[in-house]
Amino acid sequence: MKNSQMSVVQLFEEYDVAPNSASFAISQVRQHGTPFVLIVSPDGWIRGADRRQGWRELLETVAPLRENRLPERLAAVVARHWMSPPPDHAATVTLVGEDAVASVTGLEGCKDLFACSIWHLRRDRALEAARRRYSLTNRECELLDRVLHGESSAEIARVLSISLATVEWHTKRLLLKTDSQNRTQMATRVLGWLPDPA
Repeated sequence: MKNSQMSVVQLFEEYDVAPNSASFAISQVRQHGTPFVLIVSPDGWIRGADRRQGWRELLETVAPLRENRLPERLAAVVARHWMSPPPDHAATVTLVGEDAVASVTGLEGCKDLFACSIWHLRRDRALEAARRRYSLTNRECELLDRVLHGESSAEIARVLSISLATVEWHTKRLLLKTDSQNRTQMATRVLGWLPDPA
């Protein structure tokens, strides 16, 4: 029997089949901490919940909970995953609130229940890791933070008091540095959900 004091990261590393590349689970735990896990139905009903305290409060940051049901925004993600599952049983990962990240994946052998993992998004850790990994300037980090908030170029220009052309120039530099095709790919790479190209 495994040592019950072993950290979640150690457990993932022990069973990781590709030790030379950080797995999704390892990168998420390192950047954002241990997730809360819920078992949910395709229509958003919570069928089972993490025994640790805090998952309900995290979901409440997205929207008020009604009965034992996911917030509407997260329930829509589960429904989409159910209707159009990603190839190779991949997880659907999305920002569901200012400070919450959710990952939805099917349960093996059970087509009508899903595992929904929820993390506190620790933007400061993700941005600091991106600063080091991609040699970002302070301005690039400011702009990247706004991209992670889902702001448009016009909103970023207004918030940072710079021109739209400057926002576009910095965005192109960020895409180049992170080897990303678009903002979505860049955000997923920065948050650790997509590995850097070899």
